[in-house]
Amino acid sequence: MDEIIARLTTRMDLDPATARAVVGLVLSFLDREAPPEAMAPLREAYPWIPALLAHIPETVALPDAERHFGGMGRLMQAADRMMALGLTMPQVQAAVCETVAYARETVGGEAIDRLVRAIPGLRQVV
Repeated sequence: MDEIIARLTTRMDLDPATARAVVGLVLSFLDREAPPEAMAPLREAYPWIPALLAHIPETVALPDAERHFGGMGRLMQAADRMMALGLTMPQVQAAVCETVAYARETVGGEAIDRLVRAIPGLRQVV
């Protein structure tokens, strides 16, 4: 986990606590939205995910009636949580892209591409 935190700290000029929270929010979103089989490679590669997710407050799931644009409402809910940490919308997109790029490098492109395709709206961000 230290590598991705350092990467976000350096590339995005975030303090380590904010970078850790951002990684937690991205992984929380992925874990909640992706089917378990798509998330499995990440959980296998990063045994620290459960401990990190345990520190991320749960969000109230959007009711079906509010799930617009193929999951974009849930994606925007995650973006709102990152903006509450002080990130701008371009920084939110950069943080998601950096986190997904790191996962591609460390877990493998095919597995991460399957994960991204499994979550409506995520392909438009990364």
